Amino acid sequence: MRLFVLAESPPTTDPVDGNGSTMITAQVLPRLPADIELHLAYFADRGKEPDAAVRDRARTVDVLPVRGARTALLAQPFTRLPRATWQRAGALRQVREWTARSDVAYYHGLHTFFALPDATVPVVVNEIDPWSDYWRERSRGRRGPGAWYDRAQASRAARLEELAARRAASLVVINEADADRLRRRTGAAALAIPNGTARWRPEGTGNAADSTTLAFVGTLDYPPNVEAATRLVRNVLPLVLRSVPDAKVVLAGRRPTQQVLELAGPSVEVLGDVPDVGAVFAGARVAVYPGRTGRGTKNTVGEAVGAGCPVVASVESARGHATGEHLRTGSTDDELADAVVGLLVDPDSARRAREACVSAAAALTNWDDVADRYVTVLRAAADSRG
Repeated sequence: MRLFVLAESPPTTDPVDGNGSTMITAQVLPRLPADIELHLAYFADRGKEPDAAVRDRARTVDVLPVRGARTALLAQPFTRLPRATWQRAGALRQVREWTARSDVAYYHGLHTFFALPDATVPVVVNEIDPWSDYWRERSRGRRGPGAWYDRAQASRAARLEELAARRAASLVVINEADADRLRRRTGAAALAIPNGTARWRPEGTGNAADSTTLAFVGTLDYPPNVEAATRLVRNVLPLVLRSVPDAKVVLAGRRPTQQVLELAGPSVEVLGDVPDVGAVFAGARVAVYPGRTGRGTKNTVGEAVGAGCPVVASVESARGHATGEHLRTGSTDDELADAVVGLLVDPDSARRAREACVSAAAALTNWDDVADRYVTVLRAAADSRG
């Protein structure tokens, strides 16, 4: 089977240049069966090349140019495409030629949807998270030009989602609730394929039973994570400190913004990128994710559980994960703080939560299973051709 993959960014697990989207292609493509002939094309939107395992697996690798950000911003009043989509749309003719030579194509990322053909070659697309919902949600918290920009991006993303509903064989997202919403809204053949979860095995004894550390791990220039980290430090932590004066927060993740760096203080440490995320989870009594915005499923919630670290999360951040002793949720700052304090001051509760993490981790999806699901969807699409 000849498979053409178009990725909006280089497939990489690099801790600095990668993200939750590039991780999917970086993990899935090297796991493709040997009978699949892979042609990969990706857009050079960052300095990082694909992981070596991806390059070795592909028979052909092509790099596509990206239009400049300033030019793209100036073009916004004259296009119906989201800004980052327009930056890639100059490659339309070449992408469609490569698609036509394949048995099935896989377009990864909303900003590749511009190239969807109306011909007979089946295309499976992956939006990861519904970007129209994300931009619409973010616009509610902004005013002036920022709100106008977000509403415009939401409308343009919705058009691409509707295009995918008409032309794609399948539309993949990570979270089942997102897939259901897209099916009802657009009529798309939408399905959810969750990400695989890394299980950390740091050296040492695992969670320190006497730790009073709250961990937050995530990409720290991603707006929903910036919002969540800010809420944790400004709103939740002061409530925790009333009962546990020596509690502290550790914020760890790539590319911390100035807003995140300014959260550092006597009870807050900003580590930025770390060589071993598992070690951060191992040194914490609980991981806390109090985000109000963002879509899809938070990978780091599953990773914390896989490392044996109990989680307290907002309902939004817990989306797509099974709750229980290992993952407790709250809606208000007080509810989140109470759940955290319960784990910090009650050794038996903390022990039960860690034991529940072990059971929950066994049920987490691994990347081999995820790759198998993608292969099943791609083969079904190829078989439907004509």
